[in-house]
Amino acid sequence: MSKEIQPSKDMILSSLGCAYHIPTASLLLADLHIGYEATLEGEGFSMPRFQTRLMMSKLESAIDHFDPSVVIINGDIKHNFDRNLSAEWRDVELVVDSITSRTKLLLIRGNHDNYLATILSKRNLQLKKEIVIGNLRISHGHEMLAPWDEGMVFGHEHPAISLRESTGANVKIPCFLYNKTLNRLVLPAFSPLAIGSDVIKSPDSERMIPLLASTGIDEYAAYGFNEEEILNYRKISDLRAIGDI
Repeated sequence: MSKEIQPSKDMILSSLGCAYHIPTASLLLADLHIGYEATLEGEGFSMPRFQTRLMMSKLESAIDHFDPSVVIINGDIKHNFDRNLSAEWRDVELVVDSITSRTKLLLIRGNHDNYLATILSKRNLQLKKEIVIGNLRISHGHEMLAPWDEGMVFGHEHPAISLRESTGANVKIPCFLYNKTLNRLVLPAFSPLAIGSDVIKSPDSERMIPLLASTGIDEYAAYGFNEEEILNYRKISDLRAIGDI
């Protein structure tokens, strides 16, 4: 079940790891990295192949809940850089067919999607460099872009935060980053295997999104989530001042 928080009149953030843009009825998600397990197997690591099943379950729940007019996947649909693995081909088609059987699908090219167009050609789908819908300019974020005054949505960063439990152990969870003033949203990785790096502890010079590396993220609020809840952890500048949370 989706737990939600609404940081602005136009945007809903969901504990399912996606966002819903109210004016355009658009469901937004990024960084599925389909085929991640198969890539690891090719590198000598053994891992059960479960993430596509989990992501499809979350997607179905999100579509049931929000009933979007369009689903927009903001880059890195697949994982392997240099070819299409058989597992990627099969699972990309599974995800694409599941979505298009229920609603419209738009896809944005990420830096991992070098050979994705070959898979999509059998489904008559195109990869876009970016999409402008309503007041939002949506792009994966790996390339430097000029600022857009209305609003921007990125993937690529895989933002996460580390929480200190009562036992003293640190647990890392994915998070959204949202700047309400600028109407800029950074989506978490939808993949359960690619949570990412702690955006509080890592310096802004190491941001994967060039625009964020140049501007910093102090004025962004972090919204961490798990399967049970989504919480506003305040602005990054405040969290950095506090230290461990």
